[in-house]
Amino acid sequence: MVQNLVAVFSLLVGLAGLALSYQAHQQKVRQERQESALRAEELQKFQREREQEMELQERELSAQRQRERHHASMISVRIALPSSSLDDSWVVPKVVIENCSNQPVRDVRVSFHGEVLGESPFLNTGRDAFSMPPTQTPDGDQVRHVTVEFTDVAGIRWRREGYGALRRARRGTGGTESGGAWEEPEPLVIERAGRPPGPLAPSPARMPAGAGHGGRAGWGGASVGRRVGFILSAVVLVSVVLVAGGAWWLLR
Repeated sequence: MVQNLVAVFSLLVGLAGLALSYQAHQQKVRQERQESALRAEELQKFQREREQEMELQERELSAQRQRERHHASMISVRIALPSSSLDDSWVVPKVVIENCSNQPVRDVRVSFHGEVLGESPFLNTGRDAFSMPPTQTPDGDQVRHVTVEFTDVAGIRWRREGYGALRRARRGTGGTESGGAWEEPEPLVIERAGRPPGPLAPSPARMPAGAGHGGRAGWGGASVGRRVGFILSAVVLVSVVLVAGGAWWLLR
């Protein structure tokens, strides 16, 4: 009789262990799903913050380049056609370079059809003129063949083309200007609306929660999960042995 009671007790304990193990397994699955959803949400949040940071950096870079070309936009070029002092039927075209800003430029070089007309080491506020060969048939559209190269106070080399395009010298791998290489045309800055914003300090990139050693999804969380899985496996194994032993004893 006592042996039957022990067998029944073992059977009940085994079944209870199996039920508890199943509930614990279901709880573990739900917890893993919640943690997975939390990690996915934190990763999306991190990606959004990263995109916002990159957008701010791009906007600041665009604003900085606009501030840089503000001075260069105030360097204008035109063609003057004064009459020759020797013969009124002839004119002596001149390329007139005008600096409308309050800052000087240096290393000015004026070219026409790719040939250098003249150079000036320094151009302060005001204008300078470079003579072209005399002609009897002046061409009012000659200015489109004129290019002016100069360096602003920030050390940036610029090229102003007669038809209005403004280009900056392309930087080499070492950060120096690459001679003869120019970037794509940039829009002119005609007016300056207020004081330009100061540089934005980029916020440091933050890692998603749980990516470090102290996070729930770190090494500690993985180690705890392995221990819980081992304990559940052991409980299931013991419960199966108890159920099998109790059933065998009752049916023998």
